[in-house]
Amino acid sequence: MVLGLFAYENSMLNLYAPTQLDKGQGQFQIKHRFYGDITEEPLDSFFGMLNGVNIGIDLRYQIFPKAEMTFNYSKFKKDTQFGLSYLLNIEDFPLHGQINIDYLTFKEPLMNDDRRGNFKSVLSIQNEALWDRFVGTINTGYDLYYERPLLGFGANVMILDKVYLIGEYYPVLDRSTDIVQLKRYLKESDVFTVGLKLDTYGHHFKFQVSNSEHLTLHRLTMGADRKAPLMFGFNIERRLGL
Repeated sequence: MVLGLFAYENSMLNLYAPTQLDKGQGQFQIKHRFYGDITEEPLDSFFGMLNGVNIGIDLRYQIFPKAEMTFNYSKFKKDTQFGLSYLLNIEDFPLHGQINIDYLTFKEPLMNDDRRGNFKSVLSIQNEALWDRFVGTINTGYDLYYERPLLGFGANVMILDKVYLIGEYYPVLDRSTDIVQLKRYLKESDVFTVGLKLDTYGHHFKFQVSNSEHLTLHRLTMGADRKAPLMFGFNIERRLGL
């Protein structure tokens, strides 16, 4: 029997957040990032939602206390990711961490559409809520395929009961790289995302505006075009208990 549990706090729009699941619990999340400019003929394009979409699915399940299995899929380049994570926390310490080791496969059209494999590691750190309202999150990691560092950080602020304002920022750390294979994918501007999260029984509804249609840390940290439009997206997140 699968049951929806009470809404839980501190999840982000795209960043990894240290788990708040217990053994035998899981989480399911559906993501949509639309390609259309929300400011260009918004009524005709329904705020860009009629111009195509990048769709993603995230799953996580706690197999042992603090240890999880994860699965992620994104339509863009058919990114498919399998991972293991472990929660790093110290009782009564105001910071929580989690280490993720992920294996990613994707299809790269510029490489004859062959499926490529890639490992990446990510450390996520998050503080306990300050003044019962503010939570900061940092993700730092390394992509072994492109041999590049990953960094993203954000904030989650409660503005009304069960309503949160979330902002995220992803600086590109290696635009000066000499790796030709990588350089052609790095963009001129950094990615930012701003959105609202609404908590209900068992669900989070997240609405966002961003200059990127991507869903994952390793894509978001490659940047956005200098003239990239503002694009709309949303997530629906549900916690499950078995």
